[in-house]
Amino acid sequence: MIDKSNSPNYRPLYDQIKVLLTQSLIGGEWRPGEMIPSEIDLAGRFKVSQGTVRKAIDSLAGENILIRRQGKGTFVATH
Repeated sequence: MIDKSNSPNYRPLYDQIKVLLTQSLIGGEWRPGEMIPSEIDLAGRFKVSQGTVRKAIDSLAGENILIRRQGKGTFVATH
C-alpha cells in the first residue's frame, strides 16, 4: 500500500515503489533476464507519476538489481 500521508513513518514515494518492485522480484513476478513492464505501465499500476517510477527503477539499477538497456527496456539482473 502506498502511503501519501504526513505520518512520522512516511517514506518518499519513490522508495515505497522501490519496495513494491523488490517484493514483486522476490515473489517471482519477473525472473532473471526477463523484461519488467514499462515505466508508464508501472506508473498506472501504482497510480504514481512516471518520474516516481523512474527514480525507483534508477535506484534498483544502481544496486545492480535491474539493468536498463536503451531502446530495449529494463531487465532483471541475472546474477
